[in-house]
Amino acid sequence: MIYLDNAGTTRVLGEIAETYKYFLTEEYYNPSAPYHQALELSKAITNAKENILRLIKGNGNIIFTSSGTESDNLALFGTKKPNGCRIIVSNSEHSAIYNTALELKQRGYDVIFTEADKFGRVDIEQFQKNMNKDTYLVSIMHVNNETGAINDIKKLCEIAKKINPKVIFHSDGVQALGKIKVSVSDIGLDLYSFSGHKIHAPKGVGGLFVKSNINLKPMLFGGGQENNLRSSTENVAGIMCLTQALQLAINNIEDNYQKVNSLCDIIKAKIDNNKIMTITNNDCSPYILCLALKHIRGEVMLHSLEKYGILIGTGSACSSKKSHKKLPSILKLPSEYSEGIIRISFCRYNTKDDIEYFINKLNLEYSELIKYVRG
Repeated sequence: MIYLDNAGTTRVLGEIAETYKYFLTEEYYNPSAPYHQALELSKAITNAKENILRLIKGNGNIIFTSSGTESDNLALFGTKKPNGCRIIVSNSEHSAIYNTALELKQRGYDVIFTEADKFGRVDIEQFQKNMNKDTYLVSIMHVNNETGAINDIKKLCEIAKKINPKVIFHSDGVQALGKIKVSVSDIGLDLYSFSGHKIHAPKGVGGLFVKSNINLKPMLFGGGQENNLRSSTENVAGIMCLTQALQLAINNIEDNYQKVNSLCDIIKAKIDNNKIMTITNNDCSPYILCLALKHIRGEVMLHSLEKYGILIGTGSACSSKKSHKKLPSILKLPSEYSEGIIRISFCRYNTKDDIEYFINKLNLEYSELIKYVRG
């Protein structure tokens, strides 16, 4: 099988699976218990937080959650903000942010969906026009999960805090952390979300960086775990795997980036630009390549490639079961391409042979499918 949907999820690494098994079968204690073994696990969780803070160069705390979605929800719902204040998110956000923002709008907040350009990157001039002194929360994703566009979070953060120094700036870093260099202190972020299963850790664990001076309200109430912000028994195995996976990713971030970038370039060079439009540009993350097929639906191509053991995406897996036209509209695609979006997303374990085989079958299937359109 050739798996090219790594933005949806990634394979758990062998050594990380061993770590997971160890903490499920050997060090399986509840960290809140009073005996020695449990106290040692509590210390291990504290050490994991310190390691992650060091890796992302953050001054604050890490709150472990069940997912990137939960981290995003905690960031947006948990921030203390005046009733009815302005909240800005981009119109190209992942559904974990976009739908949360819609709910905040229903609750009476002045939610503004600032526009993205044809690559899915936030328009900085438009963002500046939308910012005002009544804006108390901003959430802009670091790397777009469908196009790979990298937002200039540092610039956006500077603009926001110049207009209102009290604004809280959050970024969804799920497709960024471990793949591009991240320093939350340098960027100036208050909150930053991430997820384990995008970087070869198991599903079911994520995190939220919270800057030292930022106070949040909890969404879950109970035993008071995670600084009273996320009550429930900690997912120790997931936390240890997430920390290990992030360490491995950052240790090899430059080599992994160059390898993935070379694979992305092969596809860009070998596709027929008269049939397939490249949406992702050279300033985007090479881990995600967004293409649009002329006159062929993306979902049809996805299923056509399955018979060769090639798995790709058609956008966010979290939205794949819903009928929506948000992305084609944002990207301003011509009508003949609007239903043809496919997403190729890489990991460090994809090979040149994988990519050559994929391109060969993509071109072959396009030539066959277009006959039915023309016929």
